[in-house]
Amino acid sequence: MIRRYFAALDIPLLFLILIIILIGIITLFSASSGSLTLIGSQLNNVLIGLLLLIFLANNHLQKIIYYAPYLYAFGLIALILVNVVGFTSHGAQRWINLGFVNFQPSELMKIALPLFISWIYHHQKNKNTYKIHFLAMFAIFLPCFLIIKQPDLGTAIMISFSGLIIIFLAGLSWRFILGSLFIGLVSIPIIWSSLYTYQQNRVLTLLAPFKDPLGSGYHTIQSMIAIGSGGSFGKGWANGTQANLSFLPETTTDFIFAVYAEEFGFIGILFIFILYFLALYRIFYLATKMQNTFSRLVTISLGIAIFINIIVNIGMISGIMPIVGIPLPFFSYGGTSMVVSLASIGIIMGLYSNKTLIAN
Repeated sequence: MIRRYFAALDIPLLFLILIIILIGIITLFSASSGSLTLIGSQLNNVLIGLLLLIFLANNHLQKIIYYAPYLYAFGLIALILVNVVGFTSHGAQRWINLGFVNFQPSELMKIALPLFISWIYHHQKNKNTYKIHFLAMFAIFLPCFLIIKQPDLGTAIMISFSGLIIIFLAGLSWRFILGSLFIGLVSIPIIWSSLYTYQQNRVLTLLAPFKDPLGSGYHTIQSMIAIGSGGSFGKGWANGTQANLSFLPETTTDFIFAVYAEEFGFIGILFIFILYFLALYRIFYLATKMQNTFSRLVTISLGIAIFINIIVNIGMISGIMPIVGIPLPFFSYGGTSMVVSLASIGIIMGLYSNKTLIAN
């Protein structure tokens, strides 16, 4: 019975993800100054995520195809509720308190949007007209508009990118792409003026972080110091001064990789990069084996979404990208983020294990 459930899992991919999670928990222990409460909470998040992964990997994914629009609708309703009954933390209203957990609907959209956009194109095969493309783009605009209002510009950009990738892969013409890029460039002044002051400061800080070292540039400078002070082999587990002396902000979530880099150095960074590369390579390899439009689009979109989240988080703490509050997949502390990330892997495994059945 148990063997049947594990038969649907892609063991190489699961093994890589579990190693990353384990390293993240080890780093979380030092980043949280040995908080057993936080470790226990993260282990609970991982357990829930793994159970959901196993369930999705063993589920007949025709059901996922069928329920994709309903999941998208649920996500939209949840985003609307955030603006009505959500609570505010760190200056943003992004969470709904469900009593036993704080639910972040924008994280759910990281799955719901790619599934829904893929569902649109799956049901419109050989009919990739501009009408379908505009429908898909409108489906991207709605949740992103609600997420920006929270405000959470970084997550909105990540989610919109995962949807736009599907539109591009579905056969969007280069004329339309270049035209959209031109409109985007022309709209930069309007977009800039619509940003909050703190969002503008984050972009300006990227260009000159040392202009305000104790203000807007503080977080970037401290994370860069942490990475640089790790040297080749690091200062050792739980011996990072930037985290222990409370120079680094959000050490358990957005900046946890800076803690890891200081403690394990360049060798440790290289090792985690290899793990992420192998995991992403495995995801895209599975995508090449998919036998229908829906499966390929969803797998590639989820894989690219994970890749972009990794690049943005590490770029953010390295000082080469603005600070946008994006957690590191499978590594940062966070309930909704961890569960959604593992659920994404479960969907990919399920699509692969049922690829022949879905195609037929």
